Amino acid sequence: MGKPDFPTLSFVMGHGNPLQRHPVVTFYLLAFGFSWLGWVPQALYARGLFPFDSPLFSLLGGLGPTLAAVAVVLVLRESDGLRALFRPLFRWRVSPWQWAFALGFWPLVAAIALSIGAVTGQAWPDVGRFTWAGLPPVFGAMLLAGAWEEIGWRGFALPRLQATFPDWQIVLVMGSLWFVWHTPLMLNPSSPMAALPWPGQLLFSLSLTVIQTWLYRKTARSLFFVSVFHAMSNTVAYVLLTLGAFVSSYGIVVGVTAIVAVVILGVYGPRRFGREA
Repeated sequence: MGKPDFPTLSFVMGHGNPLQRHPVVTFYLLAFGFSWLGWVPQALYARGLFPFDSPLFSLLGGLGPTLAAVAVVLVLRESDGLRALFRPLFRWRVSPWQWAFALGFWPLVAAIALSIGAVTGQAWPDVGRFTWAGLPPVFGAMLLAGAWEEIGWRGFALPRLQATFPDWQIVLVMGSLWFVWHTPLMLNPSSPMAALPWPGQLLFSLSLTVIQTWLYRKTARSLFFVSVFHAMSNTVAYVLLTLGAFVSSYGIVVGVTAIVAVVILGVYGPRRFGREA
């Protein structure tokens, strides 16, 4: 095996100044600060409490985790730090089933949710009115947006936490913080997330963190594949939103995702969600 792209335990525990002792804590504080600096004004604007909105606010919100990771790496002056942070984005040589999982999981979950909804009396959406030819550019935009998150969450924070804590504890921390990170969007009446129940979003964040931690391990710590998985989630959510089935199908989507997370825990145990690929 080659040299891993993550720090040793001595670095995780840190030494010297507070940033060196607590790099992950510093990262999360900066990630929240950068993202909320963009999202909070948007939420206030939607409520008539801020004078203007700007696409730069959305850009800053999405870039927050990567900006935070880069800032901490630069301040720590790690040798090969930036290369180690971004290198896993270009790790895409994995097995066909992993490609199939990353690309096919969310369409399958959506199909299950819509089918169960139809059986229980919900109207089947008119899929013919969706412009399917425009979906590839949407996926490309979602992939770019998801990658900026994953560079921070899975690229910086996860390997440092895994050097010290079991995966189930990491899921509780990262999943809960991910949920809280989205708070300005959940409070923004112009955001689709504002229409979703908060308990469901918390369960969804925890379940997703289980699946993404497992996928990260099974793909040899590939940020590319967790980003593809993340992008497919957002792309399918966009389709459901356009078809008017986003809110009505959400409970079933959360339930199916939680079941898959429980299966992963049952198969691999709580300490490590699978062996390193």
